[in-house]
Amino acid sequence: MEAVSEQKSVYLQAFEAADRLDGWPEERRQQAIQAFESQGFPTRRMEAWKHAKLTALTQQTFKPVPEGGELSAATVERFADVAGAVRLVFVDGRFSPRYSDLDAAVPGLKVQSLAAAFREDDGLAHEQFGRVMDAESHAFAALNTAFAVDGAVVDVAPNTVLDAPVVVIFANSRKASGHAVYPRVLLRAGSNAEVRLVQQYLGENEDAALIAPVSEVLLHDNASVRIQHFQDESLPSWHLGAMRVRVPRDARFALHTVTAGARFGRTDVQVDLEGPGADVSMNGLYLSDGERYADYHTVVRHVTDHSHSQQLFKGVLTGRGESVFDGMIHVARDAQQTDSEQQNNNLLLSPLALAHSNPRLEIYADDVKCAHGSTVGELDADALFYLRSRGIARDDAQALLTFAFANDVLGSMIEPALAPQARDRLLSVLPGGNLLEAPE
Repeated sequence: MEAVSEQKSVYLQAFEAADRLDGWPEERRQQAIQAFESQGFPTRRMEAWKHAKLTALTQQTFKPVPEGGELSAATVERFADVAGAVRLVFVDGRFSPRYSDLDAAVPGLKVQSLAAAFREDDGLAHEQFGRVMDAESHAFAALNTAFAVDGAVVDVAPNTVLDAPVVVIFANSRKASGHAVYPRVLLRAGSNAEVRLVQQYLGENEDAALIAPVSEVLLHDNASVRIQHFQDESLPSWHLGAMRVRVPRDARFALHTVTAGARFGRTDVQVDLEGPGADVSMNGLYLSDGERYADYHTVVRHVTDHSHSQQLFKGVLTGRGESVFDGMIHVARDAQQTDSEQQNNNLLLSPLALAHSNPRLEIYADDVKCAHGSTVGELDADALFYLRSRGIARDDAQALLTFAFANDVLGSMIEPALAPQARDRLLSVLPGGNLLEAPE
């Protein structure tokens, strides 16, 4: 307990010593650091964190990364390249005009850095920052709210339909080693608006770094938001992110997420369906090759009647890889005519791999259609035998079957520009995967 208390006080001292930022809501930041001070880091005694081994994280102090980091050409080459897209790039958590491209912005779309939004007294930043995400219930969201120095603000006016997506890239330089980075995204879609958002997380830090991103997403009636989330941080990173979404009447939200990087990668997603006709779809793929721990915690809350949600998450584990999927579907008493489905499938390519799967239903209404399921297993022996009987080597046959298992999730990725990167990452963890050519 003394070590935990000392760790908490270090972060509070760093907050008190930091310069106050121009225009930022100081009261909300104060509340956030106090929330972290009172709860500290999660422990394995907490149900939601019982599988998480955070000792190495809590024994090290991660101060905010200083300015001035530079990216290598290899990292820049990995940036999502989507024709016609607005692109905001953040290096070590700070907006980089050098790599960004805002020229493709169209009428009805406002994009800017969070720091600029606060300096300009932008209404969305003040209204939404820390309002959709409850920092008191999530330690890393509290740290982000207290320490974030920049982020992306995407505001789509009512009746605006965007043909090209908005791309937001958070890339960490080597300077991030031993430090913390707190990316932030605020997205609002007005009534009848349609927007696609790409979130890409990259890193080249050679030592441990804490990456704690937060996304707050607010939809208005009949809006449509589709997010492509691709986490491919460098191996030494601790990536602990949170996303909170509100979906009102007749609005549609889709999340397609891939976790392929970081030694410890966890994303907590909470989506509230707050109006009749609200629709949510979430598809995810996580890869763990023995050095990585991948974790998704999802909470889908059906608050009112006549709403629909669907979830499909798949995991591929090799070596001593470990993963967690914990999904909760909550159906409130008044949420009649709810239709909700949740499925988690895990493929173990090694006898030492470990997958924890815990899909759950919490239903208080009686006129609903809800289902959930989970599988954890190995490759089909008959299918493997069939391929080998056709002269295909064991490693190659295993790679083919694994690719087929994961590709239905990858095939649903909304941005084709990211699909080859995700497929390459999948193939890189498979024996024989280098002999397969990922389709464009």
